[in-house]
Amino acid sequence: MATLVGRAAELARLANLLDEAAAGHAVAALVSGDAGVGKSRLVAEVAASAASRGFTVLTGQCAEIGDSVPYLPFADALRTASPDLEAAVKTRPVLAMLLPDGDGGYDRESDWSGLTKQQMFGAMLGLLAELSDEAPVLLILEDLHWADATTRDLVTFLLRMLHREAVAMIGTYRTDDLYRRHPLRPVLADLRRLPSVVQVELGPLPPSALAEHLSSIRNGRGRLPAAALNHIVERAEGNAYYAEELLAATTASGPSGALPSGLAALLMSRVELVSDAAQLVLRAAAVAGRRASDDLVRAAAALPEGRYDEAVREAVAHQLLVPDGADGYAFRHALLREAVYNDLLPGERTRLHARLAALLSGVPGAAAELAHHS
Repeated sequence: MATLVGRAAELARLANLLDEAAAGHAVAALVSGDAGVGKSRLVAEVAASAASRGFTVLTGQCAEIGDSVPYLPFADALRTASPDLEAAVKTRPVLAMLLPDGDGGYDRESDWSGLTKQQMFGAMLGLLAELSDEAPVLLILEDLHWADATTRDLVTFLLRMLHREAVAMIGTYRTDDLYRRHPLRPVLADLRRLPSVVQVELGPLPPSALAEHLSSIRNGRGRLPAAALNHIVERAEGNAYYAEELLAATTASGPSGALPSGLAALLMSRVELVSDAAQLVLRAAAVAGRRASDDLVRAAAALPEGRYDEAVREAVAHQLLVPDGADGYAFRHALLREAVYNDLLPGERTRLHARLAALLSGVPGAAAELAHHS
């Protein structure tokens, strides 16, 4: 595992969380940040520290499968627990249902509403309280932006009901996946008002920290030339995962100019979630550049005004574009713009460049842009 860099302040806040839990106070942290910025790496460091201090560490992962599997991260956390914990779980029949071999496995036809839901909530609260009598507990729930409704409800219940138990909870989620009507948004707003909950936001890594991170990964394979390292750091814009992918595509002669296929596919998967009109706006904006005026993008997209406004609002709501100044937009990340641009068909790209060149013709101060599109 690469050395954790550039996260001293965030690590200290989560270490304080462990101190409070060890002192018998139930606490929680919501760790947020864009995909690839380093949430899981930070939480892994905290989990290792907690384990070394004698905490019982439970880790569960949400998945992008909707509400088809209730309580998925809790089931994952219990499934990977120690044999001693498994015995404690099996004394609570409703929790045993979450285990792969509990009562014949998980019954997809079960009704999780009503009394069974109350039993599940009470059993999970009782289990955490019982475990905390023996040792402090750290419960980590990853990727809450994918959490199903039952998981969101259970997280809210536990954070409201746990008080004097030696329990720390950490939930991670992607800020760039929280579109305006995402079901996690009201839950987060509610949880942030609780005095036991702290918010830890992970922004982009500083260039020096990102360079140090890449150098530690590169260790043993020869030093990367400074110019090549700086080029990767500049393109990644503080995102550790993007930087790692760009580094992996680096050859002996230096970093490749092409976007790695896996990274391009990841970026485009977010674009493909929006409507055709919003994708058309994104393609026009990608040809216009990292940043472009609203008037220019609207004219290049050639959509009716009302439909254009809806499309650009959708792109902003899904955090693909962000407002830039009073009259323009920018891609949330330069590599997102690059992925959209590279996905254009040759004729499509040519036509959009030609349309932009025609729009910029005769505009004062636009000679460089005009030359580029021409």
